[in-house]
Amino acid sequence: MTTRSMLICPRNIVTYYHDEIRNEERAKKIVQAQRARKNRIIPLVAEELAKGEYVLIENFTYYSALLKAQPEVRVPCLVYPGTSDEERLIHILKISIPLDKGTSWLFKNEHVMKLKQDHDLSEKEIARKANFTTSTINQYILDTRIPPHIREKAFEMEAKSVLEKVCSSKVIPLEVKTILYEKAIIEQGNAYRLTGKKFDYMKEFCSTCNLPPSLLKNTTDLENLINKLLSSNFEISDHMISLLNTFVGYDATAYQSKQEEYEEISIH
Repeated sequence: MTTRSMLICPRNIVTYYHDEIRNEERAKKIVQAQRARKNRIIPLVAEELAKGEYVLIENFTYYSALLKAQPEVRVPCLVYPGTSDEERLIHILKISIPLDKGTSWLFKNEHVMKLKQDHDLSEKEIARKANFTTSTINQYILDTRIPPHIREKAFEMEAKSVLEKVCSSKVIPLEVKTILYEKAIIEQGNAYRLTGKKFDYMKEFCSTCNLPPSLLKNTTDLENLINKLLSSNFEISDHMISLLNTFVGYDATAYQSKQEEYEEISIH
């Protein structure tokens, strides 16, 4: 089958993933901008999987705008013969990363992770097939079990590493993970932010303490507990001092305070 130019309703074209445009005015502006181009309108580009079944492979921002502004209006579409699922995903990345600047980080993440999870491709293999560096592909690696709104902020908030650790942990309950995802994307320096070190403490806490089902079901109380643990750094300092006091048989902090007072007197 050869390439054809057709008129197709956007609603009749499917995608692996596309960024939804919720604002109709914004969608209309994107469509109008395409129509106002001095050269010809760039059509949608799709593959035909079967007769009358199309999957989009290029121009996703324009497609999202059409889907919001005029989903039932037929528009020009360049239709290619169907290829394989892997080839389509690679093609989408080849075009969207350098050219379709309107697509989000999450859009690239969804397509990269499909290649990893559904086709068992490594980052290096994806990079080689799509003609990118491995570091470029690594920017879009993040487990899709993590909620989309969290993944979308992960790169900006420098939280990818800790989010992956939370997601892959086998000892942290799902209810706790849901809250920790939110804590990982809080601004740096905030006492309630989940850092790598605090994740290690949380993992140890969940390994040692069997959280009761009643607490796991109570989101408010559970978050209050997590907030207390994070903001107090799991009371590690107090615990260390307690251990020392138990060993030496007296209040080591009181002894330290007296020593500091003595040094101040000696100096003056």
